[in-house]
Amino acid sequence: MSWFVTVVIVFLATLGINKLVHATIHKMKDKPVQSEETEEVVSSKYPNLELKIETKEADTYRIFVHKPITEGTNINTSIDKWINNQRNTFLEEMEERETGLKEKEIQGELNVQVETKKITDELYSLVFRVYTYTGGANGQQIMKVFNVDIGRDKSLKLSNVIEIDEESLPEIQELVKEELQKKEEVKPFIFDDLLDETLKQPAKWKWSLDRKALTLYFDEYEIAAGAAGTIELEIPIEKLYVYLNDDIDSILKMPKEQQKEKEKIIQKEHEKREELDPDGKYIALTFDDGPSEKVTPGVLKTLEKYDAKATFFMLGSQADHYPELAYEVASAGHEIGNHSRGHPVLPNLNKEGIKDELDYTHEKLKEVTGVSPGLIRPPYGAFNSDVVEYAIDHNTQIAMWSIDSLDWKSRDAKSIEKIVLNEATPNAIVLMHDIHSSTADALPKILKKLKEEGYEFVTVSQLLKLKEENDVGPYYGEV
Repeated sequence: MSWFVTVVIVFLATLGINKLVHATIHKMKDKPVQSEETEEVVSSKYPNLELKIETKEADTYRIFVHKPITEGTNINTSIDKWINNQRNTFLEEMEERETGLKEKEIQGELNVQVETKKITDELYSLVFRVYTYTGGANGQQIMKVFNVDIGRDKSLKLSNVIEIDEESLPEIQELVKEELQKKEEVKPFIFDDLLDETLKQPAKWKWSLDRKALTLYFDEYEIAAGAAGTIELEIPIEKLYVYLNDDIDSILKMPKEQQKEKEKIIQKEHEKREELDPDGKYIALTFDDGPSEKVTPGVLKTLEKYDAKATFFMLGSQADHYPELAYEVASAGHEIGNHSRGHPVLPNLNKEGIKDELDYTHEKLKEVTGVSPGLIRPPYGAFNSDVVEYAIDHNTQIAMWSIDSLDWKSRDAKSIEKIVLNEATPNAIVLMHDIHSSTADALPKILKKLKEEGYEFVTVSQLLKLKEENDVGPYYGEV
């Protein structure tokens, strides 16, 4: 009997333990796993930036977010708002899956990564790549770019760096299409109608800019079939120089060499575009012997006021002495010409002497302005066969003048005004000097009166192109 009682007790105890274990397991299965959240702030290799890494693990999803933290309150607020919107949208979709579709086995994911592109210590492009999965065959990829000026605590718009208007937008759109056609891996998947629609709205473009390229970012399915994925398109910066805002040098802190290369390309592009009307009324103003620290700035200011382009025949010695001023003349869109190094009478020199004078100035002007001068004006208008031979060998033209303002002689503003206005005629070339203050004083009235008479102010090269003058010359202009 005692043996039987012992067996019964052991059986009941075992049964009770098993029930207790099964009940515990059952309760554990029914009870949701508590989500785990972590945050970690790490130092960044970039000045003025830190990186916060946020993670959250739940029973049906995980969230992983890289969030940059800047020293700008407004910038941080904008980034936080956008990230929170991504997170809330993801959680709403996951909740719909869990309550509506009862798909508790789905492991959703929100992954937000950021790539930092440093332009300067305070200017950054923060490129976010977002992957979202809430069920189905595939996840979704989108991109977002914050271009930020940390020092000023503000975001940059595309219009802050590129001039986009009714004239330039179609040209930029065509440039984007041309560059897309070079991407063999995505070209077959592009939908032209979607691309056209996207490119119509530059304010919505996702972009970053540095000294090498403008990069455009397109979401999955935004302009192409899903097989293309997200698309990044780099447009070389030199192809955009003509569209960049005037203060882009300071924004990007371009090196001096790049600034000069930019101005050279811009000048060539302007010359290509500025086709003159054969029936127009034109006059070419020219200034010799500069640049001059005292006079040239005033001349430039007056020319800008009247939207006038002119040709400056510079001395190599002056350009060497005032390189920043020479660069300013070129960057304002004026033509640069070679006027020798030290203003000698060239026919008094031998071939080697002529070559030395003109070679030095050619290289000096190219060095300080980024522009290779295509015109030569011999000092005093004196030339011989050796000067002509030099021009032929160096593919340049000799430009003289048809109106001498005699500013070098009179040094009187009223006298200068009288000569230029009395002798002005269409297609004339006017000789002046940006080393005499009286010339700068006379210039406003000259420009005002000539503009009232219907004249447009062009460079000598534009005038020669209009007249289809292609050989060495010399050219004097109309009398």
